[in-house]
Amino acid sequence: MNVRWIIPSVVVVVSLTTGAFAQTAGPTIGLATSFEQTPPAPPTPPAPPTPPAPPSPASAPQPPQAPQAPQAPRGMRTTGEMTAPAAAPRTRGQLVNLRLEFTVTDQIGTAPPVKKSITMNVADGESGRIRTNADVFRKNSSPTQVPLSVDASPQIDGTKIRLRASLEYQLLSDAAGPDLPAGKTSITQSVTSILSDGVPTILSQSADPLTDRKVTLEVKATIIK
Repeated sequence: MNVRWIIPSVVVVVSLTTGAFAQTAGPTIGLATSFEQTPPAPPTPPAPPTPPAPPSPASAPQPPQAPQAPQAPRGMRTTGEMTAPAAAPRTRGQLVNLRLEFTVTDQIGTAPPVKKSITMNVADGESGRIRTNADVFRKNSSPTQVPLSVDASPQIDGTKIRLRASLEYQLLSDAAGPDLPAGKTSITQSVTSILSDGVPTILSQSADPLTDRKVTLEVKATIIK
């Protein structure tokens, strides 16, 4: 009797195990089948285009502006309606003085000449002037003023000296003959010359239109170092 009870117990255990396995496997197969049979979702339709926003007042087109008047270039100054070139800046010379020795020689015919000397020290690139006036009293006539004036502007140019000089001088002459009365002759000279350092140079020579009198202007320019 003991053997008959053992066999059914084994059968019951096996059948329970098989049923549990069948119950467990059944739902799994059913889920897989339902997933494969689900149709794909339809595509989402595109969103309608957004209408452009109206332009803001800041970005609205501006009316065309009037063209501006052209500006004067640099180095020019405007005077009224006309544009005139501005004055170029003045350049300074070297920190050197030049000694200018002028000699005025006044000679009548073959008579001994009368010389008058004028000396001035002028800086390079600058100017100098000397004014001399003398009053001459003649018999039976009013006083006569006789000037002797010299202007000079030297400039060192390499190894040479560029000089602008002018002379104002008056000649008093007595009556040279019965047909020539006494008179006065004025001489005004202006000249620009290239000089060598320390070398005397004749700048000009003037003649009296009434007599054989002549006036010579000579200068010696020396660079003072």
